[in-house]
Amino acid sequence: MSSFKNDSIVSKGINLVRAILFDRKWYWPFVTLLLLGEALLGILIIWKIPYTKIDWPAYMQQVEMFINGERDYSRIEGETGPLVYPALHLYIYTAFYKYLPSIEDIRPAQYIFLGFYLITLLLVSIINYSSGKSNSITNRYPQILLIPLVLSKRSHSIYLLRLFNDPIAMMIFYLSVVFMMIGGNYGWRIGCTLFSLALGVKMNILLFLPGLLVLLFQYRGLYGTIEGIVLISAIQVLLPSPYFLSSTYLAKSYFTSAFDFSRQFLYEWTVNWRFIDEKLFLSRERAILLLAGHLGIIVLFAAFKWSPIPGGTLTVLKNGLTKWSNPAVIKGQLPSYHIPLTLFTSNLIGILFARSLHYQFQSWYFHQLPFLLYSGGSWGNLPLGVFIWCIIEFAWEITPATPISSSLLMFGHILILGGLFFFGPNRRNVKTVERKTQ
Repeated sequence: MSSFKNDSIVSKGINLVRAILFDRKWYWPFVTLLLLGEALLGILIIWKIPYTKIDWPAYMQQVEMFINGERDYSRIEGETGPLVYPALHLYIYTAFYKYLPSIEDIRPAQYIFLGFYLITLLLVSIINYSSGKSNSITNRYPQILLIPLVLSKRSHSIYLLRLFNDPIAMMIFYLSVVFMMIGGNYGWRIGCTLFSLALGVKMNILLFLPGLLVLLFQYRGLYGTIEGIVLISAIQVLLPSPYFLSSTYLAKSYFTSAFDFSRQFLYEWTVNWRFIDEKLFLSRERAILLLAGHLGIIVLFAAFKWSPIPGGTLTVLKNGLTKWSNPAVIKGQLPSYHIPLTLFTSNLIGILFARSLHYQFQSWYFHQLPFLLYSGGSWGNLPLGVFIWCIIEFAWEITPATPISSSLLMFGHILILGGLFFFGPNRRNVKTVERKTQ
């Protein structure tokens, strides 16, 4: 009798844990507990672990030059080099300079970045939850996918001990995705506005642009796509215009500095290409091959994966070019996860073919990895998905990078993209989902 009761208690405990990790009604209580735990952990990290002096002093030196009247963007610099980020980055760190009690006492800024960390986790939770709006259980993104997001030592370090601008850009980007998923003309306009503001902090947001253009065409048609491009471009002009566009020379100086596509990276800091020698790393031929590979894979996904409706890409193009003012895809035909999956895949393709990744660049895609693995990046195999996540996390934890860690990182990225291409959503399983939800 006692054994039976013990088995019953164990069974109830297992069922409760399973419900907390997978049952949709537990999603937001689980997120609340996760945020509270991360808030406490973040405070402990700030209290106990010394801040690492890297880019913050340089940011403040650049801000001082701006405040003192320097308007030639190419001449604004700090101890780590010239200012190479767009105008909104400069304005945000100018606000830190002006309104923090002291730029030498870094702790108040760390608490602000803890806020950025928690907001980012909340936004990613909203995206995952909204991606599972379906009657099909197989289409839901369970809360267990959020657990890996709090396990990374590197991620906590980037946000709380380094104060890089990357987390700010990504936080604004995730907010833009939330509005895109809300939909409607205003949702997409606000989403594009926020996307451009994220781009105004750091140029890496451009990696999402191919996916965004596909989505604009599908959800808003040709006119809506043009409107989105104009809106994004206009904001990129308006942001620097009060200070840096008063002459042709200053405008050229700004755009060539803030959006320098020819920027050369140092071999000693690369995380993803340590398995090649420095001469090849710096070669122009490698840069051209990477660009060609990037464009080629983007075209493959755009042609075969990013239009998961009957008729595929050809039908989308035909619809969009026939009726310019109408969406190219019928409302409700695309699944709820389509928007983040397309954007996150576009970003991962760019990361795979990046000329170099530095340690802070992990924040560009870290919060997207569980989503991508669950969406097909694991090749439909849970143990393989766990293995891929672990080798990618391991590679980011190795300092400095080694040929083995770089190879593992590259291998993990290739596995995820291969899984997304061969096992990700397609026209057949989307039609199956439609039948289940009817």
